[in-house]
Amino acid sequence: MNRRELLSVLGASAFLPALPGRSARRLGVAGRRVHAAARGRGLQVLDPHQSETVATIAEMIIPTTDTPGARAAQVHRFIDLLLAEWASDDERAQFLKGLADVDARARTAFGGDFLSATDAQRGTILTQLDAEAQRGGERGPPPFFHLMKWVTVYGYCTSEVGATAELHYEVIPGSYDGCTELGRSSAGPGDF
Repeated sequence: MNRRELLSVLGASAFLPALPGRSARRLGVAGRRVHAAARGRGLQVLDPHQSETVATIAEMIIPTTDTPGARAAQVHRFIDLLLAEWASDDERAQFLKGLADVDARARTAFGGDFLSATDAQRGTILTQLDAEAQRGGERGPPPFFHLMKWVTVYGYCTSEVGATAELHYEVIPGSYDGCTELGRSSAGPGDF
């Protein structure tokens, strides 16, 4: 399975259970609207350090390879706008608490915040958070890293960068050639 197929599967599996009654099409439209609204706006919830931490985590989830990653898709700005305009006060507080926990874990383990840690140290922290999120089973809000992965995939797949470079989405596929002469086809009757 290549990266594009994986993102499509993750995106579909993440979107639908989390928002019952919403079609994938409606989720895509909503995501594109959030991206459009986030363009050119300043941060509303996250401070610069938090925004950079979110951007770094998102880039580790969907890194730049032969296609752009989460940072190029401005996923951190997407998340900031979701927190500002869509999240409840409790959801926003829970997300910010999880983000603070990432820095606290880095300080405890490596003596500095998440951004000052090496790539390997960051990977260790995210691996721990992912293992904890996978164990889940607790009632209450989803673990921070589960939500972070979900919103990263959602933000990436609904961004222009993610939709075009990764998912190869075309609003109108192909080209319109209105004055093209139709020649004889080699197809026989019944081939259509």
